[in-house]
Amino acid sequence: MFLSDLSIKRPVLVTMFLSVFLLFGILAYFSLPIELFPEVTTPFVLIQTIYPGAGPQVIETQVTKKIEDEVSSLGNLETIISYSMEGVSFIQVQFKHGKDENTALQEVKDKVDPILSSLPDDIEKPAIIKLDINSFLPIITLVAEGDMPPTELYALVNQVVKERISQIDGVGRVELVGGEEREIQVKFDKRTVFQHSLSLSQIAGILKAANVELPGGNFREGNQDISVRLKGEFESLDDLENLDIPTKTGIRKLRELAMVQDGGKEVRQRTTLFDRPSNSRNNNVLVVQAIKVPGGNTVKTVQEIQKRIPLIEEELGGKIRLQTVEETASFVEDSVNDTLNNIIMGILLTGLILLLFVHDFRSTFIIAIAMPYSIVSTFVIMQIMGISFNVLSLMGLSTASGILVSNSVVVLENIFRHKELGHGRMAAAAKGTAEVTIAVLASTLTNIAVFLPLANMSGNMGVVLGNFAYTVVISTVFSLVVSFTVTPMLASLILPEQVKPELWISRRLEAIYTSWEDAYGRFLKKALKGRLGSFLIVLVTAVILVITVIVGRNLQFELIPMSDSGRIQATVELPQGAALEETAKILQMLEDRTIDFPEVKTIVTTLGQLSFIDKDVNMAAMDISLVKKEERDRSNREISAALIEKFSDVPNALIALIEVSPVSETGGFGTAPIQFYLRGPELDKLEEYSSKILAQLKRIPGLVSVDASFRPGKPEITFVPNRKLISEEGITVQDIAMSLRAAVEGLVLTTYKEKENEYDIRVVLKDDTLLTLNDLRSIPVATPNGIHPISYFADIQFTESFNKIMHADKYKTVQFSAYLLPGYTQGQFVKPVEDTVKALNMETGYSMKWTGSTKAFQETTQDLLMVFILAVILTYMILAGSLESFVQPIIIMLTVPLSFLGVVLACVLTNTTMNALSILAIIMLVGIVVNNAILILDYSNQLRRSGMDIRDALIKACPTKLKPIIMSNLATILGMLPMALGIGASGAEFRTPMGIVSIGGLISSTFLTLLVIPAIENLTARHKKPNSEPAAGSRPEGASL
Repeated sequence: MFLSDLSIKRPVLVTMFLSVFLLFGILAYFSLPIELFPEVTTPFVLIQTIYPGAGPQVIETQVTKKIEDEVSSLGNLETIISYSMEGVSFIQVQFKHGKDENTALQEVKDKVDPILSSLPDDIEKPAIIKLDINSFLPIITLVAEGDMPPTELYALVNQVVKERISQIDGVGRVELVGGEEREIQVKFDKRTVFQHSLSLSQIAGILKAANVELPGGNFREGNQDISVRLKGEFESLDDLENLDIPTKTGIRKLRELAMVQDGGKEVRQRTTLFDRPSNSRNNNVLVVQAIKVPGGNTVKTVQEIQKRIPLIEEELGGKIRLQTVEETASFVEDSVNDTLNNIIMGILLTGLILLLFVHDFRSTFIIAIAMPYSIVSTFVIMQIMGISFNVLSLMGLSTASGILVSNSVVVLENIFRHKELGHGRMAAAAKGTAEVTIAVLASTLTNIAVFLPLANMSGNMGVVLGNFAYTVVISTVFSLVVSFTVTPMLASLILPEQVKPELWISRRLEAIYTSWEDAYGRFLKKALKGRLGSFLIVLVTAVILVITVIVGRNLQFELIPMSDSGRIQATVELPQGAALEETAKILQMLEDRTIDFPEVKTIVTTLGQLSFIDKDVNMAAMDISLVKKEERDRSNREISAALIEKFSDVPNALIALIEVSPVSETGGFGTAPIQFYLRGPELDKLEEYSSKILAQLKRIPGLVSVDASFRPGKPEITFVPNRKLISEEGITVQDIAMSLRAAVEGLVLTTYKEKENEYDIRVVLKDDTLLTLNDLRSIPVATPNGIHPISYFADIQFTESFNKIMHADKYKTVQFSAYLLPGYTQGQFVKPVEDTVKALNMETGYSMKWTGSTKAFQETTQDLLMVFILAVILTYMILAGSLESFVQPIIIMLTVPLSFLGVVLACVLTNTTMNALSILAIIMLVGIVVNNAILILDYSNQLRRSGMDIRDALIKACPTKLKPIIMSNLATILGMLPMALGIGASGAEFRTPMGIVSIGGLISSTFLTLLVIPAIENLTARHKKPNSEPAAGSRPEGASL
């Protein structure tokens, strides 16, 4: 073979060439980004349209539906989800994976722009932006606290802390949650308004007109060009207070009409911090969240932020304390480091087993060098392909570590055989390598064939699992190169010319191996003596497999195992209309109960917000950080379940406990393990069905925090204008609306600048002016004929508005979600939930649709099943081409179901679920377990071609290949053992299922292959005559695969 011959004749040249990959692999190792999972970029476009004062139903019909109708005609759409809420419409347009984000954005804009004229006149122009699902996930959360007024704290954090952190390389943006923002309030008394016939909207307009800085152009004097500017902005609050205001009673200073107050905006969001180490609670805190840029290095960015924190505190003179309450870098770094350690341990254990079988350091070195070289060289290709260091890519290398030596074992064993025939080192290396070239290629191709289909999986899971597949394929290809270059080269250089006498330990080990071979041979002589023995072996195995299938149906299924990241989030929602103070009382109660748990480290409570969309004073979220995993006895899920029981008697509050896992924050799979939509044409009917489904779901054991997105309407006071009276007074409906808004919410038409910062100037009635319904009725409305109460122009009605109207693919929709108690998995609830919905016998037009992680679970399972089938077909095709036979590959492929026994048994004994990673391991086994049968049948065919009958050929071939079969499988098993044992505190939940399933399948397939394959071959080939001509690519007797 050209490569092996070149390596033997030009060792320095080949060494230098291969060293290039080592050199750049080492450089790549230090520059590859580190992530927990591959970054998934799903093409999302968000359309946000603000329509001030409009209710959800008006928003739905006049804004949302019109935009949906246009956008839904675009190609490659995955789904359209919309929310029509008070004063705003959100439409999330998701395209199929692979769609270019910029193209998607432009296509949406092209659809929305032509219909702008058909939308209401007083809406704000729709904001259309790309939505990165990773841009909402902070990589670090800080809490800022200081002994100062809330407005001052907010100003310092906003002006200094936020600015300094945003300057750090890798930080995309910085968000502030909670706090009280400074605001200049101009407060009028209602009596003053009536007395001077004031219009608050006109006052706001006067302030805006008096607070102007405007360029006037350029003035040319001689040869000099001078810019002209009007500087008419308020330079101090005194300027604002002394502003002249025209009234019906003459010119008045603003301070004579209103109170100018330097205060804070109305607080609709608030944050508190409980810190276990200091046993303190602080209500005057501000949450600072940093989000990384797409593709940024999480670990490096967080480390830079943490380095900058002391410098920021020093810059502010110690006025502000910044405390890190949550960061993802430690978990990511620990998970990646633990996986790397698993790889190193796997290499050492594999090397140890090779030494025990080969019992020669030089031979062990020649074989073992394939592992580090292949892995380090893989880093180069990973960098070229944009694959990061993440749990999946490193798990691929960890899985492959034991497989990588197989090719070198085959080549070196054949080189030894030629040395025993009397050839010199160089001749043995050349002939031994060339002789097994086709067999090694075939074996490598079977390993590659099972992984390539994974790289072509669709959707987000295709991206995630593709990282695993690529690293296995790349490292396997490099191991093939090593076996054809490094192995023969080193064999020709360092193996002794003469076989030295064996040490006593070597003789002892060989005696053990020989005793195994003899016992195995004696068993085969009896088992293969007649067809009955072979038939009984096959029959017993078939019965065992049937039992395995029956037991396997009871295995629990889920998408991805939950990881114990030490974070729990409690979301709380009170009835519509609850005030912020009431929400705060409930959260205080929940905090007090949570503090009783010794595992709790910190609690950050955010009042007034659940998510980007769900914001209201009756909502809150409590982020609970636990101590390190090794410092507690209970897992995330166990503590979460205990908290659910602890909160069960809290009145008038809908509480959900969420185990915050990195998986739930990656790839857009959603947080709740059970999620589905109920869709239909009428909201009232959907509400009726939703109530019944909700009641039934709460009765299903194992489901907790069951919730639906439909909420009772929020109490609303509606002013219905009398258009005739309004027209007679010479005003408009807009004047009425502006007077109402100015009195209740206030009007902000201009800002006050101080240094480089701007603060809103709000014109509003005093707080004690609007306390009762009669106060609302008497809100002053200015007209050319004088002041009238608003009740003169409008009737007041008490109504109930929808809180939020949701659409999914243009259907009116209610979203359901539920969480699981410990010991339960997603797969257990798919059918019970579907049966619950079917039992309603809903009218035509109403249906359910799975979404979120449940949808991803179903799609991933189907995709992996197709990948498994494709892997089996490709492996068969490779085997048929290599063996030049259509029948023998079928016999070899029977070893695949033999691995199922070990898979099921391992899962049952270790309580391991079947998930995407464990199914991935089953697919991987397809390419590995067939190699045992190939070794046996390949050698058996050679013996038959030399004149042996089938029985004698099998009785000789099977014991002869026992040692290489056990050696290669033990090497693979030990390479995966650290992964199966879950060594490492972080991310072990991801690695363990794959290791357990792989080892279980390898053990059972290895054992059963040694029995079943010779039995089936004896049954099917007993009456065949041996071929007189060897098949293409066959090898002389004794050669190994």
